[in-house]
Amino acid sequence: MKRLNFDSSSMLLLLIILIVVAGSFGIFYFSKTDPLEEILSDERVLNILLNLEQDHKVIGSYVILYYPPTRRASVFDVPIETGLIIKSLNRVDRIDVLYKGSDSPQYTKEIENLLGLRIPFTVTINLEQLEKMIDLVEGISLFIPEPVEQYNPKLPMLLPSGFVKLDGSKAVAYATYTLEKDAPETESAILRKQKVITALLARLNEKLTLLKDPQVQTLFASLISTKMNAESTLRIFQELTNLDVQRLGLQRVGGTVKQVSGKTLIFPFYDGVLIKEIVKQTITGLVRQGEGEFPDRVFTVEVLNGTPAIGMARNTAELLKGFGYDVLSYGNADRNDYEKTQIINRSKYPEVAQALGSVLKCKNIIHETNADVSNAAQDLSYTADFTLIIGKDFNGRYVTN
Repeated sequence: MKRLNFDSSSMLLLLIILIVVAGSFGIFYFSKTDPLEEILSDERVLNILLNLEQDHKVIGSYVILYYPPTRRASVFDVPIETGLIIKSLNRVDRIDVLYKGSDSPQYTKEIENLLGLRIPFTVTINLEQLEKMIDLVEGISLFIPEPVEQYNPKLPMLLPSGFVKLDGSKAVAYATYTLEKDAPETESAILRKQKVITALLARLNEKLTLLKDPQVQTLFASLISTKMNAESTLRIFQELTNLDVQRLGLQRVGGTVKQVSGKTLIFPFYDGVLIKEIVKQTITGLVRQGEGEFPDRVFTVEVLNGTPAIGMARNTAELLKGFGYDVLSYGNADRNDYEKTQIINRSKYPEVAQALGSVLKCKNIIHETNADVSNAAQDLSYTADFTLIIGKDFNGRYVTN
């Protein structure tokens, strides 16, 4: 039998191979970084999808954009009725048909495509968990514009108007009650869910020290369904407790309502191009640190149609709401033969007027210092920061000349 002969060169070659393999494994292992830690250390915007669930079905999806260095956050309410072409099903349908529970990658992917951004973190909270979470932070406070008198035996509810503090069960009931079974979701129902979500974020901010208690942390993490580990989940919500509640913005993805195969679908304006632009501008606002003197408040706009086109003021009002402006009113101007679109600025912030102009590509900005503006409209009180008078050079989205 022949003896195997390993000379020194063979041993050296084997040793080199082992070192290379071990080194490659080490590089692979240690290069795997926590995506959350990477985002926070790089000071990037933290994108989180919060799904609200009832009976294993999604009833609300909210994309939270939070920038820790400025403590600014914005929330986008994505309608579950959003209509799109679903390639996997080869048909046009509502986006919520893709929802399959807390782990729904296709659903998340379509929301990413809609908003034009990556959402690395998804959390799901069902109504039972939401109720317990609100009780954990000792209730939430919100404003109820009108008294609620619900005498349904299954869900009786009496709530006064004004600022009230609600425990978990009352908050969930307020967010989800409907007056008629199977009735399409009304604007008031949408606003009620939004109020509860924002009130919860505000309460987490107030209960910052509470979430540092280890026992509370364990209980809090158990009330959230996610693929993330408990440590990352808690870290995200601890970051959110630092957000500036006074500057928290919330807007709903707007669109055109249509009936398709017996279903109500909302198709995003301009084939989804508009909402992507709104998201980009929102992120720009979140990360802005001391650039210019933009005050941290919502500016008001009055929209007047100075053309014969029907519905131009209403549609433009919806457009501006999407960009975060508070539209006080819309209607017809004093005449319908304005050739050029104009913005009348009554605020003390010309740079904000320029920002509004850039949204509409309108350079015709008139800066007024008193409320007596000639020929702007018919006997209207000028309480808005800006009045937009639509001219014939406006195509529904931009000024063309």
